[in-house]
Amino acid sequence: MMPQLKTQEPPGVAGGKVDILIVDDDVTKRFALRSTLTPLGENIVEAASGGEALRQLLKQDFAVILLDVRMPVMGGFETAQLIRQRPRSELTPIIFVTALDRAETDMHRGYELGAVDFVFAPVVPSILRAKVSVFVELYRAQQELRRYRTQLEMLVQERTTALTAINRELEAFSYSVSHDLRAPLLAFDSLNEALLKDYSGSLDDRAKGYLQRMRTASRRMTSAFDGLQSLFRLTGGEIHREHVDISAISAEVVEELRGETPDRNLEVGIASGLEAWADPRLARILMGALIGNAWKFTSKKAAATIEVGREVVDGDSRLFVRDNGVGFDMIYAHKLFGAFQRLHSQSEFPGAGIGLATVRRIVNRHGGRAWAEGAVGEGATFYFAL
Repeated sequence: MMPQLKTQEPPGVAGGKVDILIVDDDVTKRFALRSTLTPLGENIVEAASGGEALRQLLKQDFAVILLDVRMPVMGGFETAQLIRQRPRSELTPIIFVTALDRAETDMHRGYELGAVDFVFAPVVPSILRAKVSVFVELYRAQQELRRYRTQLEMLVQERTTALTAINRELEAFSYSVSHDLRAPLLAFDSLNEALLKDYSGSLDDRAKGYLQRMRTASRRMTSAFDGLQSLFRLTGGEIHREHVDISAISAEVVEELRGETPDRNLEVGIASGLEAWADPRLARILMGALIGNAWKFTSKKAAATIEVGREVVDGDSRLFVRDNGVGFDMIYAHKLFGAFQRLHSQSEFPGAGIGLATVRRIVNRHGGRAWAEGAVGEGATFYFAL
């Protein structure tokens, strides 16, 4: 069940009302403005001078300020300048109230100071209410957005805390796999090896075959545990991004693979100038997994090819590793990046089954995406964007 989030009511919206500030040194004009705005049902706050208005702004926020231009000591324009200098009120709407005969001069100066509108004396009540209502509704909408943002931040914080706890549990499980489960498997494999070595003369071929199959199974499980640990290690720790030369990394990976399988007749094309903004260590693991995957699934091809390059589609740039290997049925594409999900038999293409899961994990950690396209017998292309 999703937790109930408690949020504080934003300032100036207590009881569902918003605050409107009227600033005028003339008590009669303040009374007239208050009477005009009372039907709106909002909180009306009065200030008899620019200084008093600034003191009110220190106490609370306002949806809109009605500010008389002509006041003694500190006029409306000087007051507006000080209001705009205060970060919390620099965007508060100000409507200047001035005499009609001063409209042209006052409007030019007022708009320079960030006025949103003017009303002219004598004030037409319906026009004033309409103008103020616009800013009241705008303020309400802003407060609602603020409330949603607060809720979202709290929800993100709660989810982050939950994910942190889950990751800790995964780390504990990884430790358990490493020490409590892997060790007995290694002992089991060693005992099988000793039986085959020390009692080889006493065992018939059938018994030796059973022992060998048990050794193969235990090694496969050990490999799976090692793969799990690798995935867990990729989950933790910070990533440190920098400009990474994907072309150079790919060439290093290919050189290593050629050293391991020197008899392979395989053509590899790597585009020059491939770069990414990524963690260098994770980028190396990523390209090793993708090129290693292509290397493995082209092993049955007499003339295998692998291509590492970049494409730009509809303005989006993506890197890819393409091969002409066994390919896959697109119906099962959603399984490709899952841990231990296999579309080909272990006997035909051995492996731990975590290579592409590693790819997805690394790409996700960089805030990117990875996907694949292919066809049975026609090869596959693995795309990623960081």
